[in-house]
Amino acid sequence: MADGMSGVPDLAQLPETLPENIPDKIDLSISAFTKAVVYTEYYKSKNSTNNRLRCNYFKIGEVNGQTWTCPKGYYCFTKETEDNPKVKCPKGFLCPENSQQPTYCCAGWYCPDASEAFECPKGSWCPRGSVKPQTCFGLTECPPRTDKSPKYGLLIIFLAFFVLIALFFAYRNRKKRIRNAKYNNLLQHMMDEKDERPEAVEINRKKYDIEFEDLGLVLPSKVEIMRGVSGEFKSGRTCCIMGPSGAGKTTFVNLLTEKVRRTTGTIKINGKKDSLKRYKKLIGFVPQEDVMLRELTVQDILLHSAFMRLPTSWTREQKKEKVLEVIHFLELDNVMNSNIGNEEERGISGGQRKRVNIGMELVADPSVLFLVEPTSGLDSTTAYEVCALLSEIAKKQNMTIISVIHSPSAQTFRQFDDLLLLGKGGRTVYFGPVDKATQYFERIGFPCPPNENPADFFMDVTSGKVPSSLKADFKPSDLFDYWALYNANKDDESFRIFISSRTKYDLFKKTHLPKSASEIKVNPLHAFFDIFRDIYDYFADLFEEIWNNICGFFRFIYMSILSLINCCIKTKQKVEFDPVRDTPNVLTVFWLDLKRACLQIYRNLRTFFLDQVLHLGCGIFISIASQDFTYLPQQPKELCNVAPLNLRNACLEPIDYITFAGIFVSLGILFAGMSVGSGTFGNEKVVFWRDSSAGQPTISYYVAKVVADIPRIIIAAVMFTTAFILLFPYHSSFKYIFYIDLALYACAFSMGYFLSVIFDKKIVALASTGFSLAWALVFSGIIPNLTSIPSSAILKPIKFLWDCSAPRWAIELFWLVEVHARDFEITTYPNTYKPETWPVGFLYIFYITIGWNVLAYLAMKLLHRQKQK
Repeated sequence: MADGMSGVPDLAQLPETLPENIPDKIDLSISAFTKAVVYTEYYKSKNSTNNRLRCNYFKIGEVNGQTWTCPKGYYCFTKETEDNPKVKCPKGFLCPENSQQPTYCCAGWYCPDASEAFECPKGSWCPRGSVKPQTCFGLTECPPRTDKSPKYGLLIIFLAFFVLIALFFAYRNRKKRIRNAKYNNLLQHMMDEKDERPEAVEINRKKYDIEFEDLGLVLPSKVEIMRGVSGEFKSGRTCCIMGPSGAGKTTFVNLLTEKVRRTTGTIKINGKKDSLKRYKKLIGFVPQEDVMLRELTVQDILLHSAFMRLPTSWTREQKKEKVLEVIHFLELDNVMNSNIGNEEERGISGGQRKRVNIGMELVADPSVLFLVEPTSGLDSTTAYEVCALLSEIAKKQNMTIISVIHSPSAQTFRQFDDLLLLGKGGRTVYFGPVDKATQYFERIGFPCPPNENPADFFMDVTSGKVPSSLKADFKPSDLFDYWALYNANKDDESFRIFISSRTKYDLFKKTHLPKSASEIKVNPLHAFFDIFRDIYDYFADLFEEIWNNICGFFRFIYMSILSLINCCIKTKQKVEFDPVRDTPNVLTVFWLDLKRACLQIYRNLRTFFLDQVLHLGCGIFISIASQDFTYLPQQPKELCNVAPLNLRNACLEPIDYITFAGIFVSLGILFAGMSVGSGTFGNEKVVFWRDSSAGQPTISYYVAKVVADIPRIIIAAVMFTTAFILLFPYHSSFKYIFYIDLALYACAFSMGYFLSVIFDKKIVALASTGFSLAWALVFSGIIPNLTSIPSSAILKPIKFLWDCSAPRWAIELFWLVEVHARDFEITTYPNTYKPETWPVGFLYIFYITIGWNVLAYLAMKLLHRQKQK
């Protein structure tokens, strides 16, 4: 019996009495445990008649008929014991009396100490998790229990802003009309005092005769571009340079002005060996294209050129008078207040634009004037007027004028005094007076038909299209030798016999004429090192400019001290800062460039409005996308410890969308800022090259353009920030978000400067898009996360790029100011963020902005140096 009942407990061992509270049957099902939590309405919400945004919390229920209590401000999972104490409810949560677990403070309510919720008052808004109510925007209605506050009243501010801008531009236009009327009256007064059309200038100008001998250029590849060009340009005369394509016409001008380092040859000025580079301030260079700022007026462009390049000894009134004289001399009186215009905006005509192109150099009162294709794109009548004007200028102003010209009409051709005709390969076919060119060509067997344009005939002869009357086997290359023979002072008869005799000609050519590049034996060692000649020339030119700038700086300091001493002792001795010509110093040039830049930016109302619409649009789109982005603190760790394992890590993380809002803001600002900033320098590269070749200091120009952009940057930040907060539920103040956006906009503009300098205008928009994505996404510090970079073998070597990323610091600043404004208890900071970054992060962005500006300036100086000479 005992063996059969071995599995039954011994009754003698059981307690005499059983616990009273143990139910007859314990329910261990999941549904029984879920009854421990009751999602119920908060008593203030239940007792209120306001049905807007009711408030609920997690109340203690019962388990198997058992329940327990918990004081307010705490939550209790089970009955309080030593092993299971009550837990304090953190900020941002609501824990009324008998709370089983915490809940985020209800939307439309705020919870100062987590023990009690208060209805969000009228005029305030309280999103989920609020610790204190947020004041609504002044023009927005916020009834009690408001959880969102769209600031649609800002649209009225936008409208008022645009109205003020329109009034500002109207005021500027009025001042402009008054100024134009003043200049018109001054010009009319000047004309009334003179019986004839005034000369552009009436001074005793020093003559500059330019003599050149055996100019040549051979590339490292031994391709001969030019050889043996000799002659002299006299003051008071005009010379046209002609030749077929590939004859080296522009190359000759570049060799003469030393924009290209010549291989052979010497240059003399007024009989002394010298360099035209020393006389840059006295030389005018008119490019083939009409390089000027198209948004300015004729008067604006000429005044700026005059103030920049005329001697400092001239008064401001004298410079203005000089400009008005040139305007009248070039017959631009009726369009002097008209914009130049471009393909989109109609302005002055092509012929008038060509005159302005020439006038930009004439107002600088040069002694030597070079022009490249001044008649290109003009009809024959306008071309004749331009060339006749050049001839008149040379004679009246005693100026040396050299012009590269292509296919002029007979009437236009006769306006020039001398002709330099080059053949293919850059060798001289003829150089001398225009009226003797026909006689020379007749002597070498090419009589010009009476009704043919001499210029076209000479070009046909140079191209080999006209047969020789003296040699049946004539080749165009023989023309070079004919000119060399002609300069050997042969008399007419012997010269003709010499040309017609192939044996005598070949013998003379072999013994007397220089060999071509293909006939010269090349030393292989020299040829190898010649490959690096361009690199050597580049750095030699660069260091020469640096040395000249250093010497010029110390000379300026020395002369300034000397001038101050002379002023103190009241002597009348004149101090010359530059022996060639004293032009405005760096500070004056900065002021002149700043005034011109402001005219460009703040004259055109349409362009200014479009820029602001771009910033406004980006801000509104990002505001719409981030209207539900918020931050809520992580759940208490005690709650997460009992969460399912697969949800435990997520439980310990806060609900953080602020970083993503920061990414959106950075992306929008970089895109808008670089798009606008790239136009600061990208739209006027050729203008900068032309001004630099005339002696404009790059540092003055660059700083002036950047300073002129400062109001644009500030207005852009205001527009973007105001549009961004339209729907975004920010908790910090407007000014802090504005400061962050302003710093980021300044950096974005600087990045746009850099891109516009190194990239072509056609692809700078694409480059800006790529840059925006790279810096605002990849180098934002969010994806990839900053904490994962040191452990990545690929990313660790380039970790410095994140430190050099302005969006990375802007996002951190944005996160810190927004999260701290919510008054939550922050125990851990994500992404290596530190509270100390505020406000030192602004200093980091400032350093990065300076760095981009330095890179842009260096790129401006180091790239395209040939075009800046």
